[in-house]
Amino acid sequence: MSVLGKPPAELVRSCRILVCVGTGGVGKTTLAGSFAPGGARAGRRPAVLTIDPARRLADALGVGALGNQPTEVPRERLDALGVPPEGRLFALMLDMKRTFDELVTRFADTEESRRRILDNRIYQHVSDALAGSAEYSAMEKVYELSESEDLDLIVVDTPPSQHALDFLDAPRRLVEFLDSRLMQRPLHPAFAAGRFGVRLFQKGTERVLRVIERVSGVAFLEDISEFLLAFEGMSAGFRERAHRVQERLTGPDAAFVLAASPAAESARHALGLFERLDAAGVPLAGVIVNRVHLWPGGGPTPSRVPESGRDEEARAALAAALAGDDPAIDAPAAAAAALAAADGYAAWVRADADAIGTLAARAERAGGFVRRIPELAGDVHDLEGLGHIAAWLFDRRTEDT
Repeated sequence: MSVLGKPPAELVRSCRILVCVGTGGVGKTTLAGSFAPGGARAGRRPAVLTIDPARRLADALGVGALGNQPTEVPRERLDALGVPPEGRLFALMLDMKRTFDELVTRFADTEESRRRILDNRIYQHVSDALAGSAEYSAMEKVYELSESEDLDLIVVDTPPSQHALDFLDAPRRLVEFLDSRLMQRPLHPAFAAGRFGVRLFQKGTERVLRVIERVSGVAFLEDISEFLLAFEGMSAGFRERAHRVQERLTGPDAAFVLAASPAAESARHALGLFERLDAAGVPLAGVIVNRVHLWPGGGPTPSRVPESGRDEEARAALAAALAGDDPAIDAPAAAAAALAAADGYAAWVRADADAIGTLAARAERAGGFVRRIPELAGDVHDLEGLGHIAAWLFDRRTEDT
C-alpha cells in the first residue's frame, strides 16, 4: 500500500499505524486526537497513543485519567461524534518506564533474572535512557498495540524531539547499546567470578567510583556488575524485538504525517524534518499546518492598493451601511477601524502563506496532501473542538493536492 496521494480520510480507513511527527508546540496531541475519531467514524477500532502528560486529550474524550493500557471512550461520546455501532475508540498515555519494565519481564529467562534487573538500583535509575528515552518506549508500545486483535488503527502522538529521526532511530540506538563493548563485557568469564572492576574501567575511573562508594555507601561497582550480568541472557531478545519494531514502523501499513505551525522557525524545522524523513525512506503521507490564519470564505487574500482610491470608496460604502443599521454610532470611525482590522488580518494571512509556502510546495512535489487548519478562537478541550479540527482534516476539499 502506498500512502502517497491518499488524503487523511483515506489514511484512517486503510492504515494500520498513523504517526504524527513534528517539533513541540505545533499541536500534535490535538491532531492525533482528531485523526482517531475519524477512524472510528469509518467503523474502525482506533487507539490514540499520547505522550503528553497534560489531561487535554483525556478531558476532550471524556475518559478521565489515561494509563499505559487502552481506555475505551464511552458509547455516548461516540454517538456524539457520529460513530457507527461497529466503531470504537480507545486512548492511552505512554508510561515509559512501565513499558520498558514489561520488556524486561518478557525477555527474562527466569523469575530470578527478572527480579535481579527490576530491583537493581542502576536499572531503576537508567531504564528510561536504556529505552532510548521516550522514543523507544513509544515505538515499543505502538508495536504492542499493533499486535492486538481488538485494535485496527494506532494513531501516535510522538514525543517532541530536538532531532528529526529520534523516533525511528531509537531501535537502532538500543541495538548499538546492546552490541557495545560495555554490554559484551559480561561474556568474559572473569565477570562471572566477580573480578570485573579493573577490566571494565580504567584505573582512574575505578578510583573515582571507589571514592563515591566510600562517601555515599552505595556499591556502584557491585550494582553495575549485577546489572550487566543480569542483562546478558536478554540482549538477543531485545535485539530481535528492536528490529521488528523498526520494520513495523517503516512497513507498508504505516504512514507518517508531518505537523507544523506557520511560525517561520517551525516551518523551517518542519522542512528540514521532511527532507530527512524522505531521505530515510519514511512513508510520509502529507503535511498539516496547524493554527494558520486563513482568509474567511477561502477566497484569495486582498492586497492594499491605497493609490487607487479604493480605500476611500470602501470606507464610505461601509460607513453608509453601518449608519443605516445604527444611526447613533460614529459610522465613519467605525468603518475606518473595521477596515484597518481587516487589513491587519490580511497581513497575517499573507505572512502565514509566505512562511509555509516552501513546505507546502515540497509536500505537493512529493505527492503528499496538504492541510491548513485555521487558528480557532479558543483551546481545543472538548469533543466540539476536536470536531472542528476533524472537519478541516477530513471534510474540506479545497486543501487537497
